[in-house]
Amino acid sequence: MITGTISPSDYLNAQRLHRARSVRWCYLVSAVIFAVGLAIYFLSNQKIGFIIACASIGGGVGELIMSTVYLPLKVRRLHNQQKDLASPFTYKWDPIFLEAQGISGQSKREWKNYAKYKEDEKIFLLYHADNLFEMFPKSWFRDEMQVSEFRELANRAGKT
Repeated sequence: MITGTISPSDYLNAQRLHRARSVRWCYLVSAVIFAVGLAIYFLSNQKIGFIIACASIGGGVGELIMSTVYLPLKVRRLHNQQKDLASPFTYKWDPIFLEAQGISGQSKREWKNYAKYKEDEKIFLLYHADNLFEMFPKSWFRDEMQVSEFRELANRAGKT
């Protein structure tokens, strides 16, 4: 059993983990376009190559601003709007079910009903669908054994 509240930093960590793949793609595409712009600059048309290279830099800088400025502000605003997040959540589980209880209600779901999970050093995300997840900060877990048990069950989620 784990209990905790969702802090603004937990919410931000969850959003960053959720967005991580898209962010990597954005930077990769920007780098490829930059390389294409440089190739065009040196091999063909300097003006067009320069424009393409600068546009790719703009894409990378735009994502950087999104991640470091806009996202934290938006998450803080959304966290303040969702008052239930400041109330305690309690989760307990067994090999078949994950049960949740909070101030607004309770739920009991089979692990197999989760579509996927993601994890980093700070948080677990259990997905109901590609864009809908529950977050479980690792600070809620009492020890590494409990984290490992949860990870094993979450890893099986969606694979059965």
